[in-house]
Amino acid sequence: MNIAIIGAGLIGYKRAANLPKTVKISAVCDIVRERAKQFAQKYSCNFTTDWQEAISNPQVEAVIISTTNNLLAPIASKAIEKGKHVLIEKPGGRNSTDFRKVISAHRKNPVVVQIGYNHRFHPAIIRAKEIVDSKNFGPVLFIRGRYGHGGRLGYEKEWRFNPKISGGGELLDQGSHLIDLSNYFIGPSNQVTGYTQRMFWQSPLEDAGFFILRSQKKQISHFSVTACEWKNIFVLEIILKTAKIQINGLGGSYDHETLTFYKMKPEMGPPEVKEFKFENDDRSWYRKNEVFIRRIQKKDFSDKSIKESLYVLETVKKIYQLNKKGEV
Repeated sequence: MNIAIIGAGLIGYKRAANLPKTVKISAVCDIVRERAKQFAQKYSCNFTTDWQEAISNPQVEAVIISTTNNLLAPIASKAIEKGKHVLIEKPGGRNSTDFRKVISAHRKNPVVVQIGYNHRFHPAIIRAKEIVDSKNFGPVLFIRGRYGHGGRLGYEKEWRFNPKISGGGELLDQGSHLIDLSNYFIGPSNQVTGYTQRMFWQSPLEDAGFFILRSQKKQISHFSVTACEWKNIFVLEIILKTAKIQINGLGGSYDHETLTFYKMKPEMGPPEVKEFKFENDDRSWYRKNEVFIRRIQKKDFSDKSIKESLYVLETVKKIYQLNKKGEV
């Protein structure tokens, strides 16, 4: 299978390094010519600075779009119109209005569209989902999560804090992952409230978000995301009726990934505790790519991933609107 990668930055390299062996990178595109050229030399493929040229190549069957948020939906919708399968990095667009261009294109063209929420494919998340789905420990009562960047000099000048390019601040950046995980474990929320705030970085967008989601079954997800943690952090806690799951870390700068399982005893008191460590390289990128390729092979043109991603963007939009109107 021949694919093109649009965007030769950090994420583009991660996608390329984690492709199944059945896939061949035939082209790469980046607006910076030297960056595209270096990528092409590494992966022995053609390069261009024109994304329209890349998606028009008749040899290209699928496109991975790893650009800044403002280009995700425009490139994806055009690629879909040309009959290309697309893997779009999260969140799929700057906002739900952007993303609806992708939805419109997909309705008219039967191709695979996958959004790159790779956190679902981390080993600790996979193990947690198995525990929850076993129903051996009752339903989920609530979820609590913290996700944050450590920050770096000049961080406020990067594209993620430019509203025209990113579409949103920390709530959209890391908060979208937590909203997706909440949907994964307990389904969509029908009530949402939250705050966004600029606490440290002098930029037009928020560097912190604190929000609560309530599912149709009245299960609560309580999250915080900030870009002023001073040390990268990821913690996700899932509290069930007779057990608790706590996930720490994502590997790399977020520390080793672990899952601690607390099982309630019949007499209560201190629970039984088991800890699972996942010290291998982050395979979530490979697993996500693999799902994308498998869907293409099976001709699975469903819109499940699209609907889930629209839900995330609509939830982010609700929180932004509440803060804009001063209703929280």
